[in-house]
Amino acid sequence: MKKISIITPCLNAERRIAETVESVLGQYAVHSGRAELEYIICDGGSTDRTLAIVESYRNDAVKIVSGADSGMYDALAKGLKVATGDIVAYLNAGDFYNRCAFDVVLDLFQRKEVQWLTGYNVHYNEKSYFLNVKLPYRYRRSFFASGLYGTTLIFVQQESTFWSSSLNELLDYDRLASFRYAGDYYLWFQFAKKYELKIVEAHLGGFRIERGQLSENREAYLSEMAAIVAGKPNLLQKMLAAFDRVMWYAPVELKKFLNKDGLFRYDHELQEWV
Repeated sequence: MKKISIITPCLNAERRIAETVESVLGQYAVHSGRAELEYIICDGGSTDRTLAIVESYRNDAVKIVSGADSGMYDALAKGLKVATGDIVAYLNAGDFYNRCAFDVVLDLFQRKEVQWLTGYNVHYNEKSYFLNVKLPYRYRRSFFASGLYGTTLIFVQQESTFWSSSLNELLDYDRLASFRYAGDYYLWFQFAKKYELKIVEAHLGGFRIERGQLSENREAYLSEMAAIVAGKPNLLQKMLAAFDRVMWYAPVELKKFLNKDGLFRYDHELQEWV
């Protein structure tokens, strides 16, 4: 049985933390005994009821780390250092998983070619309503090094992304802890040095959009991202990125045809991912 480690960094998140925690603890794969859960909640010294709320969920699977940190990615680095699972992900307070997410992840990680995986890009509003769902087209390893995701192309949705714990060996935890905004891009940049990000046609998790969130943080994110990437894209990469941008809005069947090795969908006749 595989162990899945989920890390939730949080600070003064009393309004949202319960929904996030329950989406992790409520996974069908955990309740069926198919997966062992290790849930690490890293509280940065909340002054509201956040810690009391998460303490109410404490059990053998839930580990709570509380203490001052320098930001979300410092908390994430602390969690990654102690994570012992075979598969790892992190979920911020306020975001949540589909209850079948771990089952899909376990199905796909049985394949040797899958080292990190993402699903549909899903957005929720402040009331947890689905706003939009989009299937990614492709993630090219070289584009991470050139900083094309988040600029020309759409960001990797962290809330839907899982990876093999062996990839943590590629990380410098001190550097990860130093980021305030673009720590997720640092993860993807490191992972893409060795492996392609695979895509599954399934809803794994989603990102909650709240007032002011994107406009306030985007410029700071891009500034940190610029310090991570290896250089600017060349002309060929720019042309290919323009094509990929169009393909993000193409029909699913065309995406699957053009990305046969990197995009999985469920075959109802075979009852498996193909």
